[in-house]
Amino acid sequence: MSKIRVAKCPNCGEIQAFYAHYKTRMCSRCGKKFNVANSVQYGIFDNAYIASELVKKLKMKEKYG
Repeated sequence: MSKIRVAKCPNCGEIQAFYAHYKTRMCSRCGKKFNVANSVQYGIFDNAYIASELVKKLKMKEKYG
C-alpha cells in the first residue's frame, strides 16, 4: 500500500495530502508546481483516511484558530 504525505503549499498555504513518493507537486488551489522538500510537512501516513482527517483538522485550526 502507498504511503500518503500531508504538506503545505509554500506558495498559497493550501494543506493537501498526496502520495509520499512525489518529489514535486502541482498545488490544487493555486496551480503552481512546488518542490515537496521545500514545503512544510506534517507527516507520512499508511492510511489515506487518517491523512485526510489530519488535513481537515489543520484547515479548521487555520480557519478558526
